Parts: sequence; structure tokens; C-alpha cells
Amino acid sequence: MMRRILFVMAVVLSLPLWAAKPYAELPARYAGSMMPYDFSGSEISPIWPDSLKPVYVAHVARHGARYISTAKKLDKLQDAISKAVSEGTLTKEGRRFDTLLKSVMKATGDQWGLLSTVGAEEERRLASDLYTLLPGLLKKARVNAISTYVPRVVMTMYEFNHALTVKSSYISICASEGRDFSPLLRCFTADSAYAAYRDNGDWKSVSDSLMDSIVSPEPARRILGKSSGLSDKHLKKLTLDMYDVLQSLTAFGLPAPTDEFMSEVEYRACWEVDNLEHYLRNTISPLSSYAGEATAPLLARILSDADAALDARMEANLRKQAGMPPVKTEGYDANFYFGHAETLMPLLSLMRLPGCYSDSSDYYTLYERWRDYDVVPLGANLDIIFLESSRGNTYAAVRLNGHFVAPMSGTMIVPWSDYKAYLTDLMIGVAGK
Repeated sequence: MMRRILFVMAVVLSLPLWAAKPYAELPARYAGSMMPYDFSGSEISPIWPDSLKPVYVAHVARHGARYISTAKKLDKLQDAISKAVSEGTLTKEGRRFDTLLKSVMKATGDQWGLLSTVGAEEERRLASDLYTLLPGLLKKARVNAISTYVPRVVMTMYEFNHALTVKSSYISICASEGRDFSPLLRCFTADSAYAAYRDNGDWKSVSDSLMDSIVSPEPARRILGKSSGLSDKHLKKLTLDMYDVLQSLTAFGLPAPTDEFMSEVEYRACWEVDNLEHYLRNTISPLSSYAGEATAPLLARILSDADAALDARMEANLRKQAGMPPVKTEGYDANFYFGHAETLMPLLSLMRLPGCYSDSSDYYTLYERWRDYDVVPLGANLDIIFLESSRGNTYAAVRLNGHFVAPMSGTMIVPWSDYKAYLTDLMIGVAGK
């Protein structure tokens, strides 16, 4: 009994001061795009019949859980707190939030934006799940993997690839990263028209309107004091900065005492604004089709890589049937593409995958139709799995964030020729706008 008491005391003393008292974390989904990957409902069993054999997979992924990307918003909050201290308005709650900020800075060190241990574990599990789903394909697969130049994405690719090689020593992976892949995987910066829209497009006034309507100034007022002298608009922006810190904590392994600083209503309102901004800036919407145009080269590359793999497979089969020796081909058994949330959001909206696209201009109820935590949680990924029948016909199945979804028309498994034509039409459609 004494050992148990000492253990509990040690755990309590090891917690940051702001987490030493009991707290209840608000719903994890309201962390939005900073929500760590939810493996609880992942489907790792085939949905196709035994008569279909997996012959190729395209895997497009966002990096795993990470540290806060920059100190910018923490610095803004710290400046506001320092001012409140000098003016004697900082509250007891404000002192606790100040301690939280210092704990975040200490835990982060110089690791701003880097993949966290939470993210590394996510990638190992994601690779394991994909291998469990496609063991016959991946055991001796030739894989080509590319990633953006950003360190957290590079590390995500290597963690994922390494986990696959642990599963099979026969797998062969060629991995590359760098700025050469920006037009494909960082269209949000490489495409100048799209980048300009993201920086200062019509979405800003819509997002600001929602913020003015639903975000409360009270969370910031409760830490800075009622006599801080700041306007409600300024306090609302600081409340959103507080949200940005709170939503990120679990992604790098810190406790998330969200209910200590916000009510569920206040926290959810911040998420709704964040969710709307992600949608308007990064997907095809009634305001803009820039996202679709900019991501079309990535979709075209995915289609061409798949065709190259299928053509190489057909050639190999023909040579085998003719009794000819095999030759080295350019085709792969899998292609992996590693990027960011802003890589996946436009791509998934262009592909019109369920829950990833909305053409309604009722932005106040967007959360009913499009939710960033469903589309791009940390570690988000898309698998297009190609299946071959005994007669040589090719089909496709799509798996998004561990769940099989209908690629088109409500059908879960579709002929590849039909699906390719459908996706090609979508690319033509956005190019014509």
C-alpha cells in the first residue's frame, strides 16, 4: 500500500502545475485538424471478394502528430499576459495559463513543427494497418515514396517506410524528398494564384463574420482581467490564440486541461471558426475553385503512376504467358505521397469523396457537412487500392482515414476505367472554371 501511495504522489508531482488538479478534457474532435489519429474504427480487413487480388496501392498522407509549428501565437499571448501583469489585472486563471505557456515552451524546446513521439507512433501503426490489409501485395513490393522538404513530413515518410520494412525484409523502398515535389505536394504555396487567394481571398470576410458572431471574448478576459482595457474584438482574437495552444497539446504528449480555460460551448465555437477557415482556404467552395485547379497536377500524377504500374504488370504477365524471361520495368507495386493537411484537403475535395466536399454557401452550418477532424486529423491518409480479377479486369477501392468509402455513385468497388474517367472529368471541370 505504501508503494502505491508513493507512486501516485510521484505521478502527481511530475505533472505541470496547471495539470496538478483534476480536469476533464473537452471532446477531442474539437481539436479539429490537430486531433491525433483515431484508430478505434479502422478497417483492416478486405471488403473485396477473394476473386479480386490487390495489385497496386496509391497512399497519400498528411504528416503525423507534431509540435506547435511556431512560437508566434504563444508570444502574442505572453505579451498580453506580461502587459496584464504590469497593469495589475492578471487573474489567478491567467497565472495558471501563463504556467501552461511556459510548460509548452519547455516541452517544445527547439522542436517547433517537428514530428512528435505521438506522431511517430501514429505512422508505425498506420503502416502496420496497411500491411495487415495488403500483406500479399506489400510483402515483396517495390515502392516509390516522395515527400515535401518539410522535416516533419520527411520524418513521417521514413517512420512509415521503416515500419513496413520491419514487417517484411523483402520490401524495397525508394524514398525521395525535396522542393522538386512542391508543385505536387505543396500546391498551396507553389501555385501563385492559389497562394494569393489563401493569403487574402474573399474567405477572410466570411471567417471574420463567423468569429464576430460566435467566438466569446470571455476566455481571454478571464485570464487578463475585466479591466484589461482590450476591446471585445481583440479579446476574441486572443481567445482563438488560446484555442490554438489548447488544441495542440495532446499532439505532442502534454495533458490538455481544456475545460480549465474554456467551456465546451466556447471551445466548440473556436473550432467552428477554424473549421470554416480550413474549408474556405483549402477546398473547392462556392467562393473559389483555386484549390481544385492547384491540386489537379497531383491527382494527374497519381493516375499516371497507377497506369504505369498496371501497364508494367500487364507486360510482365504477357511475357510470362509467352514463356519469356522477366525484365526490369519502370512500374511499382505502390506509390506513396507524403504532404500536409493542405495537400489532402484540396485533393479530397477535387475527388468529391464523401464528407470532403460541400457546395453549400450556408457557412454558419458548414460543420454539419464538412468537419476537418474527419477529413484531415493528424496522420490523415488516403489509399486507392487496385484490384485484379482472374480475367484481368481492374477495379478500385478507396480507404480514407481507415474507413472504406464509395469512390463514386455509392458503389464501394468500381471498375478502374470508370473511376479514372470520372476523376479525369473532375479535373477538366475545375480547369474550365
